[in-house]
Amino acid sequence: MKSIKSIRIIVALVALVTAVAVFNVAAFAADQNKDFTIGKKGIIHFNVPVKAGNVLLQPGMYQLQHVIEGNDHVFAFKTVTMPAGYRHGNTPVNDETAARVVCKVVGAEKVNKTNISLRTNAAGEKEIAEVQVAGEPYKHLF
Repeated sequence: MKSIKSIRIIVALVALVTAVAVFNVAAFAADQNKDFTIGKKGIIHFNVPVKAGNVLLQPGMYQLQHVIEGNDHVFAFKTVTMPAGYRHGNTPVNDETAARVVCKVVGAEKVNKTNISLRTNAAGEKEIAEVQVAGEPYKHLF
């Protein structure tokens, strides 16, 4: 009886250590880019000021919307308010567009998650370099 109990305790400890290790790897990966995080429904949270075209977006949450207008691919950034107790899924989006940027499109492999790449411009500001929208076989270059 005592050996079965010991085995259960050892199995439980191994499971706990494995869970903690997996959590730490995910947390480490999430910390690799501290400039922004991307949420569901096209919501992005910039932690630093970022240029979108000619507009300097201040740190905060924005709804990112991809629109095709004729032959142009356009990204619109709308400010998302963050009232006390906000959650990423239920935040109100302002009607006014904070930035609107036309971009160049090149073919790429489809991605399952929307990705944004930043670069540092000559003035030392972070700016959007490219966006890949989940499910689209394109890169949008800024």
